[in-house]
Amino acid sequence: MQTNVDVLVDDDGDLVVDETGDLQLATPLETCQQDVLFRIKTAHHDYEPDPFLGANLGKYKGKSNTRRTGDYMKADLHEALVRDGRFSRGSIVVDCVPYSRTGVALVVFLKEAIEGTEQDVHDRMGEALVSVYVDLETGQISTIAGGLR
Repeated sequence: MQTNVDVLVDDDGDLVVDETGDLQLATPLETCQQDVLFRIKTAHHDYEPDPFLGANLGKYKGKSNTRRTGDYMKADLHEALVRDGRFSRGSIVVDCVPYSRTGVALVVFLKEAIEGTEQDVHDRMGEALVSVYVDLETGQISTIAGGLR
């Protein structure tokens, strides 16, 4: 897994400033979470430097909430997370859980160390790195509170 430093962004993708007005840097854990969320919320051709970086989950809008749809979503998200080398194939586990009649929760677990964090944080496989809700009717993707902090 690559070590990256980034500025902190909020749930809307806006830059976060600290109390002095400077851009706030993300912790290594927050950088991982932001990288995962960016790929979840990005469609193909939305990000010019790498047109296929995103998971392209919008293509599931209007699809039925079935096991097959969930399996395809898991596979697309996993591929988006590993295709550029940001995360290694064996380090990421993606699960898809029916959450409502028309929506699913996509949950991403990380199985390797995040440099710059305490060792016990990433050893807790039961805690999600990122969880999002995808409404298959509207295509809306929203972050679910929780995950590693």
